[in-house]
Amino acid sequence: MTYLLLSPAAWAQDLQGNDTPGNWRVTHHKIHDIWNSMCDEREEQGTLVQRCYLRRVDVFSPRPKFVAQFLFITPEVEGYKVEFGMEPGTLFSPNGFRIETMQGDIWRTRFPGCLTGLSCTFTGDDADVLIASMQDGEAFRFTFRDRHGQPQDLSWPLSGFGDAWQDFQQQIKARGLLPVDE
Repeated sequence: MTYLLLSPAAWAQDLQGNDTPGNWRVTHHKIHDIWNSMCDEREEQGTLVQRCYLRRVDVFSPRPKFVAQFLFITPEVEGYKVEFGMEPGTLFSPNGFRIETMQGDIWRTRFPGCLTGLSCTFTGDDADVLIASMQDGEAFRFTFRDRHGQPQDLSWPLSGFGDAWQDFQQQIKARGLLPVDE
């Protein structure tokens, strides 16, 4: 059995690269508050390809000024990858990308790619620290101006994240998709 490692942008593509879910078959989907633990599969050149991911998609500004933000966690060969997606033109305040508790912030990034809506990906130890902070935190907080220049202050509750993480772990283990260091 093999698995495919794709960036979230490529997840919705069919075998020809079109932006469509194509022939992926959902094999698992469980919702924990705002967090989705998902797995799906498809045949590629006679081989079953499976993937699982933990996600949050937040469409916080509908048409005509559509704006969304997402987070995907995927198992990779050498650990986990946490990838955020923001609209190009998003600008975060210097402390605007953080995890909060009642006692204060327990994690934040000042990585330029994250604060400017460009590439915002964490791997290796950085991903492990972020995931642990998500399990300990109360809310992911995002303070920024969206691509239309509108001020935004999003709060993603982390109350269901622990259960979603546990379900995600069970699913990747059942499919043999665990990272090497697990």
